[in-house]
Amino acid sequence: MRTIKASIFCALMITAFCSCTKVKVAGNIQTEYVQDTTTVVVEQPDTTKTLTSLPGTVFYDISLEEALVKAKHDGKYVLVDCMTKSCGPCRKMSNTVFPLEECGSFFNEYFIPIIMDMEEPAGIEVGKKYNVMINPTYLVLLPNGAKEGEIIGAEFDIQKFMGMFKEIIRIKE
Repeated sequence: MRTIKASIFCALMITAFCSCTKVKVAGNIQTEYVQDTTTVVVEQPDTTKTLTSLPGTVFYDISLEEALVKAKHDGKYVLVDCMTKSCGPCRKMSNTVFPLEECGSFFNEYFIPIIMDMEEPAGIEVGKKYNVMINPTYLVLLPNGAKEGEIIGAEFDIQKFMGMFKEIIRIKE
């Protein structure tokens, strides 16, 4: 229950910081509250929540374990955005890089992206397990939880940023 409350609080904080659009989907009913940016919180009928910046990268509001199961099912990698609320570069990446359509096309095709606050209990565990020392760190995990690679620090040049991920997952350009 505490994790659900923390997830809801985190989504609300992101919404408050971004002056976001909020879309709630329940079955075939959709309610939309539109403001001045493109960040969206979506509840899907299967209760999987996504934090997304349309038309950019879709971040799922699920646990790492759920992301690994989804990655196995979908044949994708897991991208873990290891961040903190007080990290300026983390916020800049969330607001200027991940919302871009080009980034969304790439990350949505190859990854199940999730955000983990490294100051929350689940984030602390992930930080210890994968030796995360600097925020932001972007972990690329296989569906079995093994670390395929990581990117440490922010990169605001989207071609370089995506190129680093392409190198990790061995995509030739």
